[in-house]
Amino acid sequence: FDLEDLNLTHEELRLKYLGPQQTELFMPICVTYLLIFAVGTVGNGLTCTVILRHRAMRTPTNYYLFSLAVSDLLVLLVGLPLELYEMRRNYPFLLGTGGCYFRTLLFETVCLASVLNVTALSVERYVAVVHPLRARSVVTHAHVRRVLGVIWGLAVLCSLPNTSLHGLQQLEVPCRGTVPGSAVCTLVRPRALYNLVVQTTTLVFFCLPMATISVLYLLIGLRLRRERLLLLRQEAKGRARTSDSRRLQGLQNRNRTQVTKMLFVLVVVF
Repeated sequence: FDLEDLNLTHEELRLKYLGPQQTELFMPICVTYLLIFAVGTVGNGLTCTVILRHRAMRTPTNYYLFSLAVSDLLVLLVGLPLELYEMRRNYPFLLGTGGCYFRTLLFETVCLASVLNVTALSVERYVAVVHPLRARSVVTHAHVRRVLGVIWGLAVLCSLPNTSLHGLQQLEVPCRGTVPGSAVCTLVRPRALYNLVVQTTTLVFFCLPMATISVLYLLIGLRLRRERLLLLRQEAKGRARTSDSRRLQGLQNRNRTQVTKMLFVLVVVF
């Protein structure tokens, strides 16, 4: 209890306990976000359009890239405007309890879905490069669609614990009661429980996937290096096949290496 609170207006109470209504440096942040919005929407939108309109682009690898693009578009088209709105008006949160749950669930879901997509994409590349014969029967369009369904279902399911810890909270001042217009979407459960959820999520959805991805790309790199050395050895000994078959083999290796390098860059960004 602060005796001074008895003489403050509601606006002064909100400023004292919740800070300014608009985030500092809002304009430079807004400009940066709008730039990300423009580039991200065009890039991810074109990715989805190309894959949807051209049947030849509907490969298992591109299905995963399509799913990644969709998760990014959800953040850009739904999450980013919400984020900017909250920076413009930190309080009150006008979307209600349902809007608070939706906001938390959206950000958590797309984050976890992106992690699982990159991990599944790395597994698919590993099977395609290291076990190409098995890939023909395992990495099929139907299989990838099932995997993507599991990925998004698991992402939503695993987002529920964190979502359930959030809700609307109003500013309560002793001897003054609830301050009007002070509702914020924030953590409403014990901090220790929230820390446990965050630590578990970090282990399951970052540490384990990163370790898995690192091992898979190490094995992919070793396999590609072994194949390249074998091809060079065959050519040096004069046992290589005809020039057409060598050219075809070299083109296939280059294409596979190019795709793997592109996905490796994706993993580094992740």
